[in-house]
Amino acid sequence: MNYHFGFSWTGFIIFLLPMIPNVFYFLIPTSGNNVNRHLILDVLEHGSQAIFIFLLIFVIRKQTSEILCAYTIAMAIILIFYYVLWIFYFIGKVNLLILLGMAVLPVAYFILAEMWLHNYLAIIPTVIFGIVHVIITYMDFKLKH
Repeated sequence: MNYHFGFSWTGFIIFLLPMIPNVFYFLIPTSGNNVNRHLILDVLEHGSQAIFIFLLIFVIRKQTSEILCAYTIAMAIILIFYYVLWIFYFIGKVNLLILLGMAVLPVAYFILAEMWLHNYLAIIPTVIFGIVHVIITYMDFKLKH
């Protein structure tokens, strides 16, 4: 299917862009109980995340993609909305809808990126990650509220 191993700078940058707000999240101390109540879901979430990130960065299709197209425009719009939700989060305007948006938008962004790069192998673990990520987000919200 014209896949090969290598290093994709495009895949790497695509991965890094939604991670920018996470840097601030980890730098800002949070309070609260961090007891893990969903270990199996966490393993599934992080495992599928590691697989799709690996596939995005290290598995490359020989087929090229246009830089400016419907995929990249949609990715940019999703990324902007994602950053806006993080701003709401950091200023303390948090509700279930914002948290679910923060869980869903990066998944949609990554799926569009995988389609844009013709890296269809990465879509399945990304979907698994997304489903589990939304479930965990909902469970954590319900535990705190």
